[in-house]
Amino acid sequence: MSSRINRISNAKQLSRRSALKAAGLGAAGLGVAGLGLPRIGGQVRAQDQITLRYQNHWSKETDAHYEGMNWLYESFHAANPGITIENILNPDSQESRQKILADCAAGDCPDIIHEAGADMWEGGYLLDLTPHLDADPDWKAQLDPNVLGTTATDGQIWALSGEVSPMSTIWNTRILEEAGVSAIPTTWDELLAASEQIVAIGKLPTSWEVGGVHQFNNILASQPGGLDAIAAGQFDAPQVVEAFTRLKVFVDNGWVPANELELTWQQSVALFVAEETAFYLNGAWTIGNEITGEGAAPDLADNVAFTPYVAVGENGTTVETKQTTGIGLAASLAGDEAKLDAAITFFKHWFNTESATEWILLTRSPMGVTVDFESIEGVDPMLISFLSTVNQADHPYSLPGTRSMQERGWDHPQSGLDTLLAGGGVEEAVETYVLEMSNYAVE
Repeated sequence: MSSRINRISNAKQLSRRSALKAAGLGAAGLGVAGLGLPRIGGQVRAQDQITLRYQNHWSKETDAHYEGMNWLYESFHAANPGITIENILNPDSQESRQKILADCAAGDCPDIIHEAGADMWEGGYLLDLTPHLDADPDWKAQLDPNVLGTTATDGQIWALSGEVSPMSTIWNTRILEEAGVSAIPTTWDELLAASEQIVAIGKLPTSWEVGGVHQFNNILASQPGGLDAIAAGQFDAPQVVEAFTRLKVFVDNGWVPANELELTWQQSVALFVAEETAFYLNGAWTIGNEITGEGAAPDLADNVAFTPYVAVGENGTTVETKQTTGIGLAASLAGDEAKLDAAITFFKHWFNTESATEWILLTRSPMGVTVDFESIEGVDPMLISFLSTVNQADHPYSLPGTRSMQERGWDHPQSGLDTLLAGGGVEEAVETYVLEMSNYAVE
């Protein structure tokens, strides 16, 4: 089980970018946010500079966020030369977080904490941002309240979202046409009928290694009370049973690869890129990394469509809005007023509507900030189409901000899905899922 969980954890990170080579900026001191510090001859005295340490893997040359990070540092420096952001590159995402956790455990947290999580809050490493947001209602009003709930514990907000995306359903319309599917399915029955037609032409409907969990979430969210059940830790609720029951149809009918249990994330994605599977669920990063990335047919981008997930229950069609990367501040900043003011100034520069708009243009990735996507000029129409699935869904949602969802939201039902893939029944899948989730307290 542990190797599977590690693989899913790695997949979570890889799904936000292509395979990356070890390259980057290295440690670079980049100035940020002035605080009216004393100047001599128009220059800030060296001893009056404030330095904030930020360890991250987004400043790597091949990362999807590279240009965005360059813009962030440069624009902040231009506006506020009194603060230095000490950018320290941790080349790989998993190693980056392990390094940050090790530093925090040693009493030396970075001032700005990348991939902040509930475990870091419980460890006492993260600053409570709530009073700073409440003190500036205009700033707080620009942040998406649904996303804020995913980085909070007991009403205390410990991070802002540097990356959030709809987990849209991505269709290969060329396969649908070849299979004689006249329209993209919008109901469960239409999905089942389309899957039968897809298999009949020698293709597969989907692979679960990328998107299977999100199918589970959508089936749950389409049923009234489904999200409430997992928020309350009722992991054997009727809605959960229903989700496993419906997904078992895919296993029983051979609608996922026979070797699904052995597939890596990369292999699963490769099936869609090679046009062997008709749909999968992923975030906005899929456009540059996969659909228009290396190895894809030049015209694949002309033969994809983005939609909400099909209607399963009374709530109708659904789209999961996924908070993927929390950015927090070190709790130790509370003991240094000047550094705390500098860090909050940096956050206000980064997390606002204007900056979020620029971020989308540079990274294709939204943040947890409210933006009118369709009003942005110069954005790839494909990206706008992808992001707009939120507006098309009957019921857009985010997973509840409980500890279990914050720590396991990427793969929380995976043990149950694996049980189905191994030939187990629904009852056994639910039991496995309940046992797995019993490791997490419910707030």
